[in-house]
Amino acid sequence: EVEIEDEGIGMDDVELAMEPLYTSRPETNHAGMGFTFMEAFMDELEVTSTSGQGTKVKMRKKIERPAVLRSKKRSVR
Repeated sequence: EVEIEDEGIGMDDVELAMEPLYTSRPETNHAGMGFTFMEAFMDELEVTSTSGQGTKVKMRKKIERPAVLRSKKRSVR
């Protein structure tokens, strides 16, 4: 689990900000894919924001060893 929090300008509309290709600064040619990538690679993504106070992003990813690797025994020489 990773939690990131800032005290920046925050966001008025988190749902809109999480839409693929959305950018608050279209003049800069930003792709607007940050939240989309976070959502794709994580098991859970939670974004909360208050305009004028900042934003908090919580990401959770469960990492397990595949069963095939758990069952193999290693020999060390």
